[in-house]
Amino acid sequence: MKKDPFDDLPLTDFKLPEEFLAKIFELSGSTEGNRGFVLTFVNQRGEPTVYTKADSQIIEMGLRKSLEKYLIDSEEADHFSGQDPV
Repeated sequence: MKKDPFDDLPLTDFKLPEEFLAKIFELSGSTEGNRGFVLTFVNQRGEPTVYTKADSQIIEMGLRKSLEKYLIDSEEADHFSGQDPV
């Protein structure tokens, strides 16, 4: 297997810029008090990374419930399509 030329470079862990996260937060919701987001992605080491920010606990709870529903629906769709959930 060929060696990746980037393996020897002293790369630091990628971190999303705070300005980017602040802009996402600013664009979420319609007014102060009902803003929030959950952002998930895979970092350069292949590890899942999650960022979350919410104006209040109730917004955060709503986001969590929405994610829970999404995951359940996704697993059910995989099950009914014959795919084994990972």
